[in-house]
Amino acid sequence: MSAAATWYVPAPTLSAMTWRAGWTTAAGPDFKSDPTGPEHAQAVAKLTAAAGLPQAAWVRQVHGGTVLRAVATGCVGEADALWTDHPGLGVVGRSADCPLILIGGEKTSGDRIWGFAHASWRSTVRHITGNLIAAMTAAGGDPASMRAVIGPSAGPCCYEVGPEVRREALDRLGDAAEWYFLERSGQLIFDLWAANRGQAEAAGVAPDNIHACGACTICGTLYPSHRREGKAAGRFAAIIGG
Repeated sequence: MSAAATWYVPAPTLSAMTWRAGWTTAAGPDFKSDPTGPEHAQAVAKLTAAAGLPQAAWVRQVHGGTVLRAVATGCVGEADALWTDHPGLGVVGRSADCPLILIGGEKTSGDRIWGFAHASWRSTVRHITGNLIAAMTAAGGDPASMRAVIGPSAGPCCYEVGPEVRREALDRLGDAAEWYFLERSGQLIFDLWAANRGQAEAAGVAPDNIHACGACTICGTLYPSHRREGKAAGRFAAIIGG
């Protein structure tokens, strides 16, 4: 067993279809450092090696709805989703509770196209997953061919939010967003998995092609969690490449 096998988890469904896709655990490199600095680049290099990819690109995540395209390695800019169709180039996102959504598919030409979305609650209400799929579709991607995996993140078992989050979700996503909120023991819960699944389905991805890994970072201990650990929390990362 390689050292990476102890901290790198292949993404179900995508890995079975020969995508180089997966995420790190708390035992892996820490991605908390400045995305433009050398420490972050070193952590990405370890992840790309574990995934079997030669290089990768990433972004400075800002909890918005912007999507960028990667054509070369390194930090591309400020955004919360990144896609590419450049062979051998992985795209990397980092998290400590927010869902990282990996998407792989084909263009109508038959070539592959792939990307990731960092779906924090702020990015989710700004339609980040739908925006990513729309950008990939505009570049020739066929949503019917796409497979999406929602990685480890704050789950509907634990992700408590305030009423202001629900108000903003309803303002930005419409009344249908009410379905993504639960009340449990007097606390309001935001189901980010369901909200982003809904965006993927609305963008044309078949329901059977969307898989949530089901690991909650808050009540589990395998992944860093800002909710559980506070400022001491590190960051894990997810990658996908063709």
